[in-house]
Amino acid sequence: MRAHKSISVFCLRVFALMATALAASAQPYGYVSNEMGDNISVVNMATNTISAEINLSTALSGLAVTPNGSYLYVAEESLNSVAVVSTVSNSVVATIPVGSAPIQVAITPNGQTVYVANSQSNDVSAINTATNTVVETIPVGTKPVALAVLPGGGYVLVANLLSSNISVISTSSNSVRATWTTLSGPSAIVVGPKGGTAYVANQYADSVAVHHVATGAIVETFTGFVAPDSLALNPTGTILYVVNANASTVSVVSTSTGLTVAIIPVGDLPTAVAVSANGLSAYVTNAYGYSLSEIDTATNLVVNTLVHVGIYPFSIVLYQ
Repeated sequence: MRAHKSISVFCLRVFALMATALAASAQPYGYVSNEMGDNISVVNMATNTISAEINLSTALSGLAVTPNGSYLYVAEESLNSVAVVSTVSNSVVATIPVGSAPIQVAITPNGQTVYVANSQSNDVSAINTATNTVVETIPVGTKPVALAVLPGGGYVLVANLLSSNISVISTSSNSVRATWTTLSGPSAIVVGPKGGTAYVANQYADSVAVHHVATGAIVETFTGFVAPDSLALNPTGTILYVVNANASTVSVVSTSTGLTVAIIPVGDLPTAVAVSANGLSAYVTNAYGYSLSEIDTATNLVVNTLVHVGIYPFSIVLYQ
């Protein structure tokens, strides 16, 4: 187990929803990867309960769900592989060898390609979902730990923690087309809904760098955080949620002013945050708290806490 209390906490945001459940409830179902539990919790957010557990055989890091909701791609960091899980049977249907210590996974909007950040081999694996094979291995910066796909699917942004830069991968050529310099220790990245702005959490600088996507330039810097390790935007891109790993809080930031409008206490060692599609709730995984916090975005208060969601809940992403 890595030293998660240190500033080198890695954040992965992964949490997926079942489309069939959405018709019945305004709250989603989701998947949460539990790093030390070697499993994925299927959470009913309407009842704040765990409806199922998907058992794997190793510690888990990031995961992502295909656009049709049929499959999860799960990073198995210690095995240098990605597991493909059927959400119908809740079972592993394929295992794909990738680079060393895969930690983050992202899927293009058309569902055709999965990108995997391999944190120790300093590269990104591109997986063809039709064949579940690696079709390209792309060298990037030092210790890639986070990914974000632009809304159109044309580019993938890769945050390289130890080289303090962002690699821009073209999905048409599966090659790095540009490299941006950012601040110290980029650990998370999220792109605005229109694709023109990228927000990068810089763990070692306790800040968020705002990059212009067309040029890669830093146009603004938000400050006042404590080891920020996960980011999420509301659907309109007007509010940024910043997880402060070493303070056990979430900062609520206005993207128009860069000012923090609220600081919300959550559980012990928060690792990831994601916002529901309707923007009414934000969900935070708390590693040492073994819990999941639900924040009411209207009041900026924690309104539900699901305890014992798993052993070291690590990743969350919303899918609606």
